[in-house]
Amino acid sequence: MPVVAHPKLPSLDRLIDEGLVLSIEDSKAGVFDHELNIGLLNLMPDAALEATERQFIRLLASREDTLVHVYPTTVDVASRGEQSQSYISQHYNSMEDFMVGSYDGLIISGANPSQADMTQESFWDPLIEVMEWGEQHTHSILCSCLATHALMKAKYGINRQLKDAKSWGVFPHELINPDHPLVKDITGGLQGPHSHYYDLPINEIEQTNLQILALNQDAGFFLASTPKADLVLFQGHPEYDDKSLMKEYEREIKNFLAGLRSDYPNPPKNYFSVEIEDRLEQVKANIQQTQEAIKFGDEYLRDIDLSWIHAGKTIYRNWLGLLLDSKPKSIYS
Repeated sequence: MPVVAHPKLPSLDRLIDEGLVLSIEDSKAGVFDHELNIGLLNLMPDAALEATERQFIRLLASREDTLVHVYPTTVDVASRGEQSQSYISQHYNSMEDFMVGSYDGLIISGANPSQADMTQESFWDPLIEVMEWGEQHTHSILCSCLATHALMKAKYGINRQLKDAKSWGVFPHELINPDHPLVKDITGGLQGPHSHYYDLPINEIEQTNLQILALNQDAGFFLASTPKADLVLFQGHPEYDDKSLMKEYEREIKNFLAGLRSDYPNPPKNYFSVEIEDRLEQVKANIQQTQEAIKFGDEYLRDIDLSWIHAGKTIYRNWLGLLLDSKPKSIYS
């Protein structure tokens, strides 16, 4: 179950008491049935960099019999703020060191899109380089949201399409290929968060070697994969914690007040309880009158359905199991 980061990530200290993270020293002293090495390419902006580390590491702690070694890196460091550059230089692997490592799997986080044409993003070229390297040097690549859109374009020539409205909130999904090993032990559908303005055409995906595993007709696909899970593509966000969508809502309200969007944002769909949504209408009136943002407290999370967290852990546990299956077996085992 524990995860150990190389090098140590200060943001993970809060997970130590939960038994999810070990120090490098403690990991050497322990005895574990299995061990895996996972590369983590974190593309999220400065404000979300450390929270993203915690979100993925919570999911990587989903197998109780396995110690997971995580090796974080990022690209396009020069575009970041001075504080984040310092943090990355101290606690992340340089790309040069990262790409001489040996990993069972590679996770690539999402990113905040700033260009309609993804190839114009400052991180595009190094991202594609890492993806191509990962296909040759790991057993499986797992992509999140924008990274999924990038891989679809670079590998399959499938272009994302701008939606009429953002897919934002928690949505129910039909399991399209319930026998796929990634969705083993998930029954009765799958709840999961989405947060994307763009979508990928299902008919074009179905012409590739990919299988759609979980789909909502409104929000789009949540998860797609090759039959053997050497490519695992999330358009949804199983890594989101209970506060992720609430923090995004706060940010959108701030964007409205700053004139970065013309309309006051609706809350994410199917996320807040009915009682809290009624309360948010009064919050909206107050903010429009005072032009001052507020920070939502934990009371706004009352009675939300967190079933997506269990589903996300199940999918990641299955992915880690497939990585273990792909490791060479010792003749003495």
